[in-house]
Amino acid sequence: MRLADLPTPALILDRGVLAANCAKMAQRAAALGVRLRPHLKTAKSAEAARIATAGQFGGITVSTLAEARYFAERGFRDLTYAVGIAPGKLDEIARLQAAGARLQLLTDDLAGVAAVAARAAAPGAQFDLLIEIESGGGRGGVLPESAALLEIGGAIAAAPGLSLLGVLTHAGQSYLCRGAEAIAAVAEEERLAAVRAAERLRDAGLPCPVVSVGATTRAPGASLSTPAASPSRRIAAPRA
Repeated sequence: MRLADLPTPALILDRGVLAANCAKMAQRAAALGVRLRPHLKTAKSAEAARIATAGQFGGITVSTLAEARYFAERGFRDLTYAVGIAPGKLDEIARLQAAGARLQLLTDDLAGVAAVAARAAAPGAQFDLLIEIESGGGRGGVLPESAALLEIGGAIAAAPGLSLLGVLTHAGQSYLCRGAEAIAAVAEEERLAAVRAAERLRDAGLPCPVVSVGATTRAPGASLSTPAASPSRRIAAPRA
């Protein structure tokens, strides 16, 4: 079949390049002592996900519940749903979890926490939450020094049926960077924001086992032309 004969949209990957990029990312994560949780919103392919998670703990990140359902049905059960939670999505999330998936949800406001807590009041409902941190992208999240961070963390920890897992940030502004120095500067800004938020939660006596950062542009050897080939969503449990 010729490329011109393929119906669009169609995902086209060089398997050798994909495998090499994923192996390089896995090696880098292992060297740093962190867990690799690749984002599959671009590939949307279970076969690509198996390559990306080879030798890893198996967790992935998604951006839609359709993606979550697709991957869960193909054996990927540890999922981070990396979009601020909307109340209307909670019934579908509960159904996915009842079928055996485990979703980590994202929030950056008290209203979102209240909605999840209300849904958790149903028998058997349990939800794990990450707090989204603003690290310069301006798309969402709370600032690491804000009062809202501790208010949201406290509300999650106090609500029956909810668990506070930690913090997550994505410095999307790195995609506008040109050159290694600019990318490194954004990566450091992102790291500082996530680490500071985690420190404040822990200092307040709140749990924060997960500190999640990452984007393709800041992966080793990443190319902006092949985002699907360099997954770099990382979730790390900080060492003592």
